[in-house]
Amino acid sequence: MTVNTRSSSSRSAIALTALSLFALLVQGCAGGAVTGSVYAVSGAAAAKLHQARQEFREDLNEDYASYQALFSASECDPAEYQISPEILEYLRDTAPHEDGYAEAQDILLETYRDPTLSRNVRAHALYVAALTEAEKKGGSREQAREYLKQVKREFPGTHDCAVDTLLEKGHRIDY
Repeated sequence: MTVNTRSSSSRSAIALTALSLFALLVQGCAGGAVTGSVYAVSGAAAAKLHQARQEFREDLNEDYASYQALFSASECDPAEYQISPEILEYLRDTAPHEDGYAEAQDILLETYRDPTLSRNVRAHALYVAALTEAEKKGGSREQAREYLKQVKREFPGTHDCAVDTLLEKGHRIDY
């Protein structure tokens, strides 16, 4: 009986050890599968965000080239229509979560509403907010036109020719 108990205890210990090793093995495999899945999903999300950033930058460059071409044929003073390099740099470098134009527009409108800033800075912010309104997802050309008219009313002499050019029939914000 003693032999059987020892034998039974030995078998139980071996079974318990085997079961523990099996559990660790399964946990390691499952853990690796879960970790691998998390990395795969994270990697896919990062790749998608990177692609969205690249597409946004390409669209921004095309939009800006088109904008520059429009004004190169106009008689407007470049000071009226040139976009601040800081704004362009911000747009290019910021990672849009949803829509880079909409995200930039929020900041531009905050800048416009800040009475402590200079007249020219506020005018430029509202002018560029009009441009971003016309380009953002779900943007309103009507609202963009209203922003442009507001620039001309509130800040006369800052962007008059550029506003008139953009509101002319056949241009980007006329319809």
